[in-house]
Amino acid sequence: MSPNTDDNYAVARHPIYRIDGDVFGYELLYRTVGGPNAASFPSDAEATLSVLANGIHAISQDIDPKKKIFINFSKEILESGHHKFLDPGRFVIEILEHVTCDAAFVELVRGIQEAGFVLALDDYVGDPSFDPILPYVTYIKVDFLALAGDSAKLGAVVDRCLALGKTVLAEKVETEADVAWCRDRGVPLAQGYFYSRPKIVTAKILEPNQAVKLNLLAEVSQPELDVRRVREIIGSDVSLTYKLLRYVNTASFYRGQPIESVDFAVTRLGRNALSSWVAVNMLATIGDSARDRELAFASAVRGRFLALADGRRLPGRATCHDGQSICLTGLLSLLDAMLGMPMVQALAGISIDERTRVALLGGESSCTPCLALAGCYDAGGESARAALRAYGLAPDDASAAYFEALAWAADMFRP
Repeated sequence: MSPNTDDNYAVARHPIYRIDGDVFGYELLYRTVGGPNAASFPSDAEATLSVLANGIHAISQDIDPKKKIFINFSKEILESGHHKFLDPGRFVIEILEHVTCDAAFVELVRGIQEAGFVLALDDYVGDPSFDPILPYVTYIKVDFLALAGDSAKLGAVVDRCLALGKTVLAEKVETEADVAWCRDRGVPLAQGYFYSRPKIVTAKILEPNQAVKLNLLAEVSQPELDVRRVREIIGSDVSLTYKLLRYVNTASFYRGQPIESVDFAVTRLGRNALSSWVAVNMLATIGDSARDRELAFASAVRGRFLALADGRRLPGRATCHDGQSICLTGLLSLLDAMLGMPMVQALAGISIDERTRVALLGGESSCTPCLALAGCYDAGGESARAALRAYGLAPDDASAAYFEALAWAADMFRP
C-alpha cells in the first residue's frame, strides 16, 4: 500500500490465523515510511517504543477490538515497566528470543504474568535456557523455518509445548504442507507468508511540542507522580490529548461514557497506567520536531481561553460544559488542519461528548457558540463581537481570559 504523502509513521500488522483460516489476531511490527516491508531500526527498545506510542494509534480504527494484538518487547522496555498501560485482555507481550533468562529476568516475567498480562515467547526452537520462564508463558511461537531441516526436532519441540499446556503458534509457515502438518499435530495457530505477508499501515502522527515533552518527562520522573500537573501538561498539547483519547477509547476499561475532558480520560486510565503511557509516548518522540508548531500553539490557546472564559460568562447564561470539558472543544478545534484530513475522519477514532462532536463537525449544538468564539476571537471585528454576544461574555472579560491563555500557552511551550 502506498503511503499518503502527508503520512509520517508506518507500522506493519502481520495476521495470525487459526489453522481453519480465521484471523485470531495480529502482530505489530516496526516499519519506516517509504521503506521496505522489513524492519530496520537502531535497537529493539526503540522499535518497541515506536510501536507502543504510535503503532497502536495507527491501527486502532481498522482492527476488530476482539482480536489479540502481539507486540515484541525488549528486555529493557519490560524492565522499565512501559507495558503497564496496555489492556491485558487484548495485548500479548512477546518476549524476544535473544533475551538472557537470568534469575532477575525470570522474576520479572513472573511478576508481569501475575499482574494479569499475557506472555508469548518468540522464535522458539527448543532452547532449554528458556525453560525457567515457560511456566509464565501462554503462547509459544515455534520457528518453523529454523527447524525446517530437522523434522524430528520440530515434532519434539511442538509435542513438548503442547504437553506443557501451551498454545503453540507456528510462525514462518510458508507451504500448504506446513499447514497440514500443524493441523495433524494439533497446532491451533499459524502465521507466515503462506497466509499473508505483513501489511504496512501508514498514518500521520502529531508530534508533541518539544518543551511540553520535556516538561512531561520531568513530571513522570518524580518519585511521586503529580497527576494534576500531568493532566495540565497533556491538556496543553493537542497531539498528546488526541493520543490519550484514542487510547482510552480503545482500552477495555472504557465503557462507552462520552469523554468530555482530559481529566476524565486520565481518571479512566489510572495513576500507574498513566505514568507508563506518558513515558512510552515521550521516549518514543524525544527527537526535536517543529511540525505543526503554530497550530499546536493556537490549539492550546483556544482550549485554555475557553476554559477561562466559561467561568466569566454573564449571569444567567447556561454553560455547555465545565471548564475542563470546554477546554477539549478548543483543543480539538484545529485537529483537521493538523492531521490534513476532514474533521469527520479525524474524529472517527474518538468517543467524545455528542455536543462537542456536532459542533466540531459544523452542526448546531450547545457547544457551537463557544467553538465560534474560539475560532474568531483572535481576529477581532464584527464576527468576534457577535460571538461574544452569543456566548454571553463581556469584551473586557474576554480580553483578560485571552491574554491569560496566551501567557499560559507561552509558558507551556517555552523551551
